[in-house]
Amino acid sequence: MSTGAIVAIVIGALILIALMVFLARKGRERKHESMREEAHEHRTQARVRARTAEREQADADEAAARAKKARAAAEEQAAQARRAEAEAEAKSEHAEHERGHAEQLHGRATELDPDADQDTEGSRSNGRRRMFGRNRDETDEQQTDETQQVPAQGRQDSTH
Repeated sequence: MSTGAIVAIVIGALILIALMVFLARKGRERKHESMREEAHEHRTQARVRARTAEREQADADEAAARAKKARAAAEEQAAQARRAEAEAEAKSEHAEHERGHAEQLHGRATELDPDADQDTEGSRSNGRRRMFGRNRDETDEQQTDETQQVPAQGRQDSTH
């Protein structure tokens, strides 16, 4: 082999090596570029999803605030209802007390009235039942109790 052939083989080998290095670099660059593009897509999707998550979290926070406000309003209404029920119960008890007191005073007045007639006592007690809104059994029981209590009280005036 001549020197020229050896030089040509060496130059050809160097060109092949340079070409392989060049192609390898181009391949790595393409791979890196592909990876960069994929990373860019992932970052873009991540930003979009992060914004979506923030909006959804804001909506969830707003819904929670509305629910809390509604719960507070419902609790306030329940408290008002409890107060109204307690007031109604107290007024009912007071009315019952006043009714009993009025019946006692009416009975006492009937006993003290010299013009009261014993024959019309039944008609007067029926009028009292209607006047004080009681049914017959309750009034009869109270009249029996009142009759037993009145002589013990004597002529004492009761004040409210």
